[in-house]
Parts: sequence; C-alpha cells; structure tokens
Amino acid sequence: MAEPLVFVHAADLHLDAPFRRVDAADRRVREACVEATFAAFDRIVGVCLERDAAFLVIAGDAYDTADRSFRAQNRFRAAAERLAEAGIRVFVAGGNHDPVLASATPLEMPGNVHVFSAGEVERVAFPDEDDPRCVLYGRSYGRARETSNLARGYRRAATDPFAIGVLHANVGGDDRYEPYAPCSLEDLRAAGMDYWALGHIHQHQELSKDPPVVFPGSPQGLDPNEVGGHGCVVVTVAPNGSPTLEFVETGQLVWERLAVDLTEADTADDVLSAVREACERARTGAGGRPVLLRLELLGRTGAHGVLARGALVDELVAEVRAEQLTAEPWVWLDRVTDHTRPVIDLERIRGGADFAAEVVRIADAIDHDSASAMVGEVLEPLQSSVRDLDLELDAAVVVERARDRVLDALLAGEEGR
Repeated sequence: MAEPLVFVHAADLHLDAPFRRVDAADRRVREACVEATFAAFDRIVGVCLERDAAFLVIAGDAYDTADRSFRAQNRFRAAAERLAEAGIRVFVAGGNHDPVLASATPLEMPGNVHVFSAGEVERVAFPDEDDPRCVLYGRSYGRARETSNLARGYRRAATDPFAIGVLHANVGGDDRYEPYAPCSLEDLRAAGMDYWALGHIHQHQELSKDPPVVFPGSPQGLDPNEVGGHGCVVVTVAPNGSPTLEFVETGQLVWERLAVDLTEADTADDVLSAVREACERARTGAGGRPVLLRLELLGRTGAHGVLARGALVDELVAEVRAEQLTAEPWVWLDRVTDHTRPVIDLERIRGGADFAAEVVRIADAIDHDSASAMVGEVLEPLQSSVRDLDLELDAAVVVERARDRVLDALLAGEEGR
C-alpha cells in the first residue's frame, strides 16, 4: 500500500522584513524583531523535517524586497541546504515583493530549489515525469505590480494523480491587500486542481474545502494588524487522493491588541493595575512566546482627568515596559492609546432645557438605518485605504461617540467659565 504524501505549504516569509510601526527602543526587543522572520522560517524547516515532508511550497514573497538582501538570501540558502540533506525539495513562486525578473544579485541556490517561471504557468511532476505522485503548477510574478488574472492560465491535465496550484494572488478582492493577480474562487475551481497553495494574504484562511483553497498566512506577524497565530499548513494526501490539512504555528513573536475598560477606575493606581492585568492576559494567551502589545484605554471613568493631565500615559508605558521585560516570556508594551472620557450623567442632561439636552435628544432620535448609511458613506472609503486607523464602523457606536464628544466640549466650556 502506498504511503501518504506529505508536503508543507508556506507563503509570505518576508525574510529580513522590518517590523512596521513598532517602537522597539529596547535592545532585546529590537534584536527579537530583526530575527523573527528568520526564526519563523527555521521553524518551517523544522516542521518539514519533523513530518518527513516530501517538499515545501512557498507561494510568493519569500523575500521582503526585490533586491533580496544578502542576509536574506544567505539564510534562505542555508535553510534549503538543510532540507536538501533530508531529500526535501523546495518549490518557490515569486510574488509582488520578490518578482523573479526584478533587478537583484541572486546567490546560487542548491539543486533542490525550483523557482517557477514568470512567463507562463509551469508544470512540474514530483518526483519525476516517469512516475509522478503529484504535479505542481506554478507561476511567478515577473513584475511587482502584477494586475493580470494569472489564475485563468492554470489547467490540470486529466492524467495528473494529484494536482497542486501555486499562486500569489488576491482572491475575491480583499481590500486589505493590493489587488495583485486578482481572481475569483470560481477561476481557481475551474482549473481543476486538487489543492490550491496560495500566498499574499497574511492571515490563515481556507476559502474552500473542495478543493482546498488555502492561504497559510505569513509565518510571522509583521505589524500591529497581524495579531494572533501565524504559521504554515501541513498537507497529508492519502493514497486515495484525499488531503487533510493541519495549521502549525511558527511565529516567534505575537502581536496583540487589547481593550482595557477603565469604567471602574478612579485613580492612577487603578489604571496601573488594569494595564498590568492586560499584560498578563496577553502573556497567558501567547503560548510561551514574547508579545508586542498595544492597549486602548476605554470607558467613561473617574480616572479620565488624571490621564488627561501631563505625561502620565508616557510615564506609565515606560514603567510597565521595564516591569514586563523582567518576566518570561516578556511583554513589550508598544503603545497605549487613551480613549477614555469623563463621566457624564446622561439622564440628568437629557432632562434639561439647554443645548446639551438637545444634543442628547437628537442622538436618541437618530435611527440605526440612517446612521449606518451616514457612517458607511463617510468612513468605509477611508478604512479601505488606511489600514491602521482603527476606524469604528458600528453605527450606534459612532453616533454615541459623536454625541459624547459634543457633550465633552460643552461641559468643558461650562467648567472654564
């Protein structure tokens, strides 16, 4: 009886990429960020060796730039040599960050590495054409801004035992990512593949189960938007051709964002305790890995006045950073954003006869449908173009925040008279 075929699917390694928008002032944090993409790739290699994989598929953006830094290439070559020693092949498709025709000075790679052509969809039988166990179809980007629908060029042969499509693409128009090699799920299904090994989207997603259409996600989160687990996918193909998938985490650092409700806080000590508790929550949920943490302070709280005066937030961040770096694993408090508001007695204001009361009553009267239309018209175009704004698109929340901002201004004016 034939043995199952095992391969590992990874993408978006972005080797030697800088961590974007992180304040890595501490040396240990800075060094961990520099090494994180390489360490994640080393973990992928370890998964290949542990699972006795036949080959590794990298579906685009192995490198972070078309120039492919010497360090990134050298580390990639060292990893490929480890795999070659175990008889494991590596199939690579170039993506928008590392198009194969871009200007670069490539280091020579070992013979187990195959880079798919940029001119057309290339067919490669594994282990060979005489007795294939599977067939891979792949195409690299020849330029960074590839806007053609490359998926339409894929078509499996009827005689293929198990067909794998390898492509770096935006499927279904995900507006969080550039629309490179845009295609639809229907385009992919029409190609007749048994498994689609995709890249470009940095979160793990399984778009279809029959056939599996899979983004493994980036092996390491690179910015504050890439929270949670990152890794690769181990695919085991049974002798009958049925694939099973397992997501394996490989990230060395975890990005986390947490909201801290300070509604019950009244003093600076209360705020400090709440921030410490949030750090501990992040550490507990990180599976033994260091955490890059951003906190948002929320709530109508008696501590708002304390937070609003002077440099308390900056001083708090500095103190908590020093504390959290002494623990294992460490938590780096990258940023704390104060969105607290002063306590407002809405019932008292609503019953009044002044302009503040009218503001509350107008907000009460806005129905959800009209609010949703206004919010969508104004904010959705902004969110699609600027990912890091953290825009809140819930209509009720937006109306409430607008009401409270007006009230805060009115009440501040009263206090200043």
